[in-house]
Amino acid sequence: MTPKQRQAAFDRYFTALARKASERLGLGYLGTIRKLAPPPLPGEPAGTTRYYLNAVAGDGSRSGLVELGGGADAALRRAERWVSTGEGAAPPAAGGARAKLKRKV
Repeated sequence: MTPKQRQAAFDRYFTALARKASERLGLGYLGTIRKLAPPPLPGEPAGTTRYYLNAVAGDGSRSGLVELGGGADAALRRAERWVSTGEGAAPPAAGGARAKLKRKV
């Protein structure tokens, strides 16, 4: 798989996790946001990327960002490593991610 294909698979996986999180929280899904860490100062370790769900309240009154955390964050970190190295297991297909999360609820 090429790096571009791995990135596309990651993006589909990220979207599926965010959609499921929005359903679980009772929010409307608007999209996803990936916030890259600022460049580190010399001699300091690089920060981690943060992943957010852009959501709207169920009544449509307001919208905002909800940081994905816990299991979703850990799964995205594993998938992030796979994208950059091509080593290890690929994230499940988008439908598989939704089905997997559904069973946990």
